[in-house]
Amino acid sequence: MKRTIKQCKEKFLDCAFDVIVKAKLGLIDKDEAFDALWEYLINVEYEVKMLEKRVNAGDVA
Repeated sequence: MKRTIKQCKEKFLDCAFDVIVKAKLGLIDKDEAFDALWEYLINVEYEVKMLEKRVNAGDVA
């Protein structure tokens, strides 16, 4: 895939939808699409946990 996780850091959903569409159209291998979606999911989970920590610490207004 041309887009990497680093390029999609701020736009996980856009990248995930892009992967799904490309897989549906047969432009990328379905296993590659699943791997990419899994990485996006893990990164979203990490970002949510970090935000929760900041909120609980009072760092976010």
